[in-house]
Amino acid sequence: MKKLLHFFILLCMTTGIANSCKESGLDRSLSQAGNNRKELEAVLRHYRNAPLKLQAARFLIENMDAHYGFGGEAVEEYYHAMDSIFRHGKGDRTYWNRQYDSILAQVGTGLDSCMSVPLFDIEHIKADFLIAHIDSAFAVWDRNWNRQYSFDMFLRYVLPYRIGHEGLSLWRGEYPLPQEEEEDYNRNTFNTNFVYGVAHATFLGMQPWIYYANRELPDFPLGQLKHIKAAICREYAHLNVASFRAQGIPATVDFTPQWGNRAMGHEWCVFFINNETAIPFEMGQPVGCHFMKRKEDRLPKVFRETFEIQTNSLFMQDKGKESLPRIFNTPYLIDVTNQYIETSDVEVDLYPMETNQSSGYAYLAVFDNQTWKIVHWAKISRGKALFTDMGRDIVYLPVYYMEDKIIPAGDAFLINAQGEKEILKPDTTKTNTIKVKRKYRDIKANNFLRDIAGGKFQVANRKDFSDSVTLYIIPRLNDNCFQDIRPQEKGKYKYFRYLPPNGSRGNMAELYTFDEKGDTLHPIHFMGNSLSLPEHDMKTLADGDVLTYYEAENAENIWYGWEYSHPINISRIIFLPRNDDNFIREGETYELFYWNHNGWFSLGKQKGNFESELAFSNAPLHALFWLHNHDKGTEERIFTYENERQIWR
Repeated sequence: MKKLLHFFILLCMTTGIANSCKESGLDRSLSQAGNNRKELEAVLRHYRNAPLKLQAARFLIENMDAHYGFGGEAVEEYYHAMDSIFRHGKGDRTYWNRQYDSILAQVGTGLDSCMSVPLFDIEHIKADFLIAHIDSAFAVWDRNWNRQYSFDMFLRYVLPYRIGHEGLSLWRGEYPLPQEEEEDYNRNTFNTNFVYGVAHATFLGMQPWIYYANRELPDFPLGQLKHIKAAICREYAHLNVASFRAQGIPATVDFTPQWGNRAMGHEWCVFFINNETAIPFEMGQPVGCHFMKRKEDRLPKVFRETFEIQTNSLFMQDKGKESLPRIFNTPYLIDVTNQYIETSDVEVDLYPMETNQSSGYAYLAVFDNQTWKIVHWAKISRGKALFTDMGRDIVYLPVYYMEDKIIPAGDAFLINAQGEKEILKPDTTKTNTIKVKRKYRDIKANNFLRDIAGGKFQVANRKDFSDSVTLYIIPRLNDNCFQDIRPQEKGKYKYFRYLPPNGSRGNMAELYTFDEKGDTLHPIHFMGNSLSLPEHDMKTLADGDVLTYYEAENAENIWYGWEYSHPINISRIIFLPRNDDNFIREGETYELFYWNHNGWFSLGKQKGNFESELAFSNAPLHALFWLHNHDKGTEERIFTYENERQIWR
């Protein structure tokens, strides 16, 4: 709230909120500019004889009010250091994580100070910069292949000089179109295919490394983005948008503040093939495939970022009367959820507010590992709130927002796949025993299980396994946890191997064999017919770390194993497929909670066991549950319990 509160302070000081509605947006902006007014007026004078460019200048100035960036020595040091390593450094995700961590250790404290004081464009932007930017935008808009777009689309999604809160720069020249492509497409007057061609040619071969920062970072200047090697998804979205806009193609950023069934949110680029149709786009993926690869992830809400002030935004509706959640503390958002998914409007009965509370708005939140995160807002009317265009098959919690805290405001509920609301209110008068096997949804874990189904454990006395005997064939497993196998074969053998099914890279996390006494059998050396990827060799199979795993370079006809010092009978095999370490771990402490009215209530703590299953009694029916590991990990997911199974929500 602090960053944009300044916008409304200026508004009140210069004209008053009531009067601001009566004057034009241009007058309002000029009055807020203070000592910078002369710079903005110089831009208007410059274009007084160029009607379209004058209209573009007015558009930018009228909507400039709440746009801002960050400056200061620490921000500039961060920009310079990151740009330097991006231009010259090479490496994988581990390398880039180290580089980020090192640089942030140097400038982190200074960044906090600089980012507490936003630099509003209305007070700082210069005439020369704005004129140069407007001219560069018109130079790329007036091309043959862009004639399918209206001038309004140009104003909204090509013209703007900034996308987020990045440092300002004249960035369009950093994204030139290859000359051969420009010559080819200059002959076309209405070429939607060109838009797809730019997307494929520019981004398909790029490999984005995602860096998950544990703190807020300033957005990179757009001209610097073409060199990035690792960043948060927002920076890649900005890179894509800048690249499209540099060719005169309308584009912007869409985002979900929080996934509906897993941790974090996401931001991505959308570009327009005409005046209405927006296409989601993700770097490194064919156009149109972005959400095909995320089909298991559910969207509660999707918002579109604009340069233009949106009068229907919560920010403009509220006009500075209340403290707003961060995601809605901007006038530049459009709700576009129904362009992505089937949605439902839902009316919610609200708990009465405490006597010391006062709010005109209620919010819906979804679960993010261990906390609730706000995703939408609605006005309160007679103790109810109507939330529009909500994603389905997602659990929501109505909340109030007070002084940077969320307070439960109603019963948790599920909007099911059919769009119907199901209240999740526990019946504490009726209980049963529930059995839990995991603390987080099992989509990734199930994928790993599919990769080993049909794999074989074999023994032999010849090194080439020409006399191999199969001890066990892995069936389609239901749970990704340690598997304990007792082979029926009683012969003595010198060699042991795992033969994965074709199409698998042999992804096994842990693999141990035992003799009849129960002692671990140790190989004298490893063997196989395929090279492993770096850091994924056979030593990972017995390192005690369930997150390391073997992985071969190819996925056809591979095998790996080892030789014993002498022939021996294998009486037991314990193996663990590649996994996410979210199954019940032996010796770790777990606590089961259920949600009731205004908080989580404990059903007790238990120690994990080798069987990877815990049973909790006295669990209320119809409840929403959460299993928390007190020892480690961050991935945890709410669930309901139906037909003796955890149903992830």
